[in-house]
Amino acid sequence: MYHLLNNLKTKFRSKTKELEQHYIRKAKTYNLQDFHVLFYTLCSAVPGVKEYLEAVGLDRWTRSHAPSRWYNIMTTNISESLNAVLVKVRELPITAFMNEIRLLCQKWFHERRTKTGGCSSMMSKDVETKLEQRKYRAQAMGVICVDQYMFDVVDGDRNYCVDMALWTCTCRKFQLDQLPCDHVLAVVRKTPYEAYDLCSLYYTREFWHETY
Repeated sequence: MYHLLNNLKTKFRSKTKELEQHYIRKAKTYNLQDFHVLFYTLCSAVPGVKEYLEAVGLDRWTRSHAPSRWYNIMTTNISESLNAVLVKVRELPITAFMNEIRLLCQKWFHERRTKTGGCSSMMSKDVETKLEQRKYRAQAMGVICVDQYMFDVVDGDRNYCVDMALWTCTCRKFQLDQLPCDHVLAVVRKTPYEAYDLCSLYYTREFWHETY
């Protein structure tokens, strides 16, 4: 995503400010309706960018069009990330270069394994923080029960439909992140549902620890 942004800045040099203002938000948005509004705004501000981005493929740089769940990993080219980390050792002989990669991975795994050992909550620390932030925002939302599983959630001047049977929300964060969004947590406040039961097992402390 950021690699593409740098390419856009190079191609549309006179519109760098507009690109930085609109591109990241558009790439990260979950909802298709919101995406189209933001996409129109960007294309109006930067002539020619519409054809360029569509040629790249919307499914390659936007969360809303991605064919699979990206969670918070907004890249389809891991080699770019590795190249940035290994830039200082790329000129080493191949055996020394491979040893540097081994040491780097060993360091990363040790740091993450140590971090998991200090976690006493049910979910990983980052997820617990995100849930608390979403719970706080959910307090200001209204909830209207449609039936046993369907709920209409009023979020400011917009309404969202939450289906607890299918685990979906029309904002699409719930199904794409596999983590309760603000609107689902607003429903949880009014019903017997438990927030932790609606989180993917991959976010739990146990899975986090077993990963490393």
